[in-house]
Amino acid sequence: MFCCAAFAHAGVVFDSSLGNYSTKTPETRTSSSNYAAVLSFTHDLTIKKFGVFTKVDNAQDIKFLIFDSALQDGVSSLLVSDLKSFSATINQGFIYSDDLNFTFLANHTYDIGIIGSTGSLTGFWGINNYTQNGITEISQNANIGPFLNPKTGGYAGVSPYVQLVTADVPEPASLALVGLGLLGFSAARRKSKKA
Repeated sequence: MFCCAAFAHAGVVFDSSLGNYSTKTPETRTSSSNYAAVLSFTHDLTIKKFGVFTKVDNAQDIKFLIFDSALQDGVSSLLVSDLKSFSATINQGFIYSDDLNFTFLANHTYDIGIIGSTGSLTGFWGINNYTQNGITEISQNANIGPFLNPKTGGYAGVSPYVQLVTADVPEPASLALVGLGLLGFSAARRKSKKA
């Protein structure tokens, strides 16, 4: 299942798809508006990238966005806008921004999400707050859009699925090679002790 695979990778420090939500719902949005997670932090955290759980319904450009949340003090500003091109996907899954090296500050709230350029994206959300590693997703999603000049606001009451990543997330093949290398090293070490 999608939610449990993420923690095979040490770089994922927050994954709201693991929440125990009272309601879990897919929702399709167009390029005029998409929902974003509202996250608050108890400590500073520097991430390498972030992911959003979605199905890319048609090939399009997608902006990965981080805003100061207007939910905290009524004022917002765009802090990160990362543009990537994606092909259409058959199933929902996490898609990731480019490397960002962005620091979230303690005692601050941010709106984090994506918006597509054309067609639609089908995300997934739950209802309830979710806390992990001192990071809380507040169940009051922001609505961001439009694609050309995205703004945040229009807060509602759900928790879209997002991940925060602090290091490269290794591919399964890379993990297998590391494992084989460790096994070979261990066998060679045992052999040299016997000699």
